[in-house]
Formats: sequence, structure tokens, C-alpha cells
Amino acid sequence: MKKAIVLMSFICFIALTANTKTPLSMNGGSKKVEVKNEMYKESIAACNACIKSCNECVNMCSKDKGVEMTTCIKLCKETIAACKAANKAMSANSKDVASMRAKCVTACEKSAIECEKFTNEHCKKCATDCLNAAKHCNKT
Repeated sequence: MKKAIVLMSFICFIALTANTKTPLSMNGGSKKVEVKNEMYKESIAACNACIKSCNECVNMCSKDKGVEMTTCIKLCKETIAACKAANKAMSANSKDVASMRAKCVTACEKSAIECEKFTNEHCKKCATDCLNAAKHCNKT
């Protein structure tokens, strides 16, 4: 029950922040945060790559229709939301940067573990990009 409330709160937060006017540019159908804060440039780039790979993984795994892909899809969607939130916080250098980056690390690591279970190329790439984003967001 507690996890459901936290997840719903996080989803509401993401939905609310999606309607704000943050500088965004289009990149292959996914929104990419512009880098205004050089301090987080590498982390933002790693999160953007992770978002792109997770979107691809969700799309490809959804076509698989296999029950075993359900967790992969769910975790990738959570990772996309966490990376977008972290990117927004880093771009604005908000007071929530540390907590958003920590949530991003957790989500990325969970997705990577799940995606590593599969042999298809999109899952392998997703796992690699998730681990890279986690590594960059784990830096102080």
C-alpha cells in the first residue's frame, strides 16, 4: 500500500511537471533537456541516452507480448520518469537535485538488472545505458 501511494505521488509529480515551461527539444520522439548547468552536463547526457534506450525497450518489449517482459516494461517506464525528473532538477539546479538523482540511480539500477536477464539487443543496450546513467547520477 505504501509503495502504491509513493508511486502514485511520483506519477502525479511527473504529470504536473510535464506541464511546466522547461526548455525542451525533440530528439527522436523523446524530450531532451537542454543543458544550462554545465556542472551536470554529463549526467544529463547519460540520462537522455537512458531515456531513449528505455523508450526503445518499452516499444520492442511491448511487441513481444510475453508475460516475462511485463516487469521489464514497468521498470523502464519508471526509469524514464525518474531520469526526466532528475534532468529537470539538474537543469534548474533545484534544491531537489540530490534526491532526484538518488531516485534516478535506484530506478536505473533496477531496470538494468531486469534488462540484463534478456538476450535481445534492445534490452542489452537499455541495461548498459541505465548503468551509465546510474553511474553519472551517483557522482557527487
